[in-house]
Amino acid sequence: MTHRRTFYSACTVLALALVYSAPMQAQQTTPPPTADRRAPAGPGAQGGPGRRGPVSLDERVTRMTAELGLNADQAAKVRDVLTAEQRTTDSVLARRAAAQDAERAAMTAMHTNMQKSLAGILTPDQKIKHDAMRARHGGRGGPDHAGRGGQRGGRDRMRDARRSDRRDDRR
Repeated sequence: MTHRRTFYSACTVLALALVYSAPMQAQQTTPPPTADRRAPAGPGAQGGPGRRGPVSLDERVTRMTAELGLNADQAAKVRDVLTAEQRTTDSVLARRAAAQDAERAAMTAMHTNMQKSLAGILTPDQKIKHDAMRARHGGRGGPDHAGRGGQRGGRDRMRDARRSDRRDDRR
């Protein structure tokens, strides 16, 4: 479920980026031949192919001013719009991170409670067999489902069961 939510969030961000960049691309003009658009690459360099990390607000405003020919009033308004957008983005990302942390904590607590309940039901011999069974089937940290806690979703299990049933029917 978390992977699906992450995927949809990434798609939404990509779609928004495309929507907001399309009008800017339509308005772009070619820079004057004397303007060198590439900055030197390197650790302290701003812009260019070797650049790492997000572009700063100042860099965005400067680039838009140069490429779109903005006057001072327009540049100030663009700065305000970009600042508001950055605040909103930061707020959304902070809420998303908090929600993901809360979901992760809830799932961990649920799993811990389930393990405690099983421990109260199983005999010592059965606990040993259960631990071996979990390890064999890719339990927490196991090889089969690294990063997913060894748990497979209900849809995966149902799909696998249907495939198995179809194979049995063909024989």
